[in-house]
Amino acid sequence: MNGRCDFNFKMCSEGSRLKELYDEYVRKSKKKFLEAIEEFEDITEKGIRSEFSEILKKSGGKTQRSIDQAWRSCKGSLYEYAICRALDEILTGDASLAQKIDIIHGSKLNMDIKDQLIIRNWSDILPDVDFAIINKSCGMVVAVLSCKTSLRERLTETAFWSRELKPKGIDIIFITIDKDEEITMETNRYIVMHVLDYTIITDPKRYDEIINEWKKKYGNKPDFNDNIRKILKFADIVSLLHQYAAKC
Repeated sequence: MNGRCDFNFKMCSEGSRLKELYDEYVRKSKKKFLEAIEEFEDITEKGIRSEFSEILKKSGGKTQRSIDQAWRSCKGSLYEYAICRALDEILTGDASLAQKIDIIHGSKLNMDIKDQLIIRNWSDILPDVDFAIINKSCGMVVAVLSCKTSLRERLTETAFWSRELKPKGIDIIFITIDKDEEITMETNRYIVMHVLDYTIITDPKRYDEIINEWKKKYGNKPDFNDNIRKILKFADIVSLLHQYAAKC
């Protein structure tokens, strides 16, 4: 692995150890990182969580409640890392694509990249950016990735940044497990279909459930087929990356 996924976890002091645990699990399972991201919930909740708890217990002075809180904080960053490893695997396996685009974690953006994202109004405001997709030929940010295991208020926040970045020609891609099954709520459905550029569901089973539910409810709408194409499986991000490689 190169330095693409060498970023610090937010609000998680055990980030390095969690990275090791995740990489070790994927290696032992003989899966690709592209396959592992589809099983992220099982990998983390049925495997890594217990080992994480034992690490914190051994450090002393931790109640079960504080351990559970720490896990919730760390899991979101681990999801970003798992996505990064899958994206890195794509670029590592496709030299031609890697020559055309780069994917950079939000904590590692240089000032030239930040300058393209900043909203200027009295002061400089930097949008929430988990990853930025850069077209190397023109040095432009062409898309921003926002990665969340669950939605809560986060989808609305992402929708806001989508509205702000769209005039700059920057797409917003929301990536989620949708573990709490919130995305089919009407407000969220509207955001996904009519505001965001793309939404990627990393859990294939949840993806099928969402598509089937919306087909039953709205399959007869004249613009349904155009809007449903905005909801993708994670493997579909490969074609998106090729699309962004040609965008300048």
